[in-house]
Amino acid sequence: MSSSGLAREQLVATSRIVEQFTEAILSPDESAPGAYVRELLRQGVSPATLIEEVFTPAARVLGERWKTDECSFYEVTLASGHIQRLLRAVSPLFLADSAPLGSTGRMLLTCASGEQHSLGSLVIAEYFIRDGWDVHLLTTYNPDILFDMVRKTEYHCVGFSVACTQHVPGLRKDIRRVRQVSRNNDIRVLVGGQLLDSEPSLAEDLGVDAIATDAESAILMARRLRGIAELTLG
Repeated sequence: MSSSGLAREQLVATSRIVEQFTEAILSPDESAPGAYVRELLRQGVSPATLIEEVFTPAARVLGERWKTDECSFYEVTLASGHIQRLLRAVSPLFLADSAPLGSTGRMLLTCASGEQHSLGSLVIAEYFIRDGWDVHLLTTYNPDILFDMVRKTEYHCVGFSVACTQHVPGLRKDIRRVRQVSRNNDIRVLVGGQLLDSEPSLAEDLGVDAIATDAESAILMARRLRGIAELTLG
């Protein structure tokens, strides 16, 4: 088989797995998601592959189904909860070869004001921890807590996740405020999320130092902003 044929076959296989996993997390059978993930692990699928190529795209599918009214907010919330629990379950395996905690820098991760789900931040946090970052995660947006944290703790970077256009004005305001009150005068700001995938030009409008479209690019950008060597982990 040619390399292009193999790539298409792998893409079809991955799409099928994402589809099956999505149906499992939407199933009324609460044991279905865990059973499906255990079978994938038994077949040799790595924790990194699960997180990046199964959990993350399934979360995007949920978001799209919510936008098109194929799933209710309640269904999406329950399904996202399944992904979060499974993420916690595979986390020890994923972090088994982590760099020393705090050896890369200190990072605060949160979502933009108005965002309903923090799954994206949870996934990104796993990758940053694995890369040696001391990660502080604010899963529920709260401006008072956010500004108090950057005021009291010297973070090297703050990362925001945003998925909806209507949340951009509030995010722009929060980024300016973070820079004003930060204990670190040279704090760097990254933004990622589904919205930036389709509208990368928002980076300049938001006044951020970098944007990231996935976990690996987020780490790469954060390391570059810190002026340190690039990825050390495979």
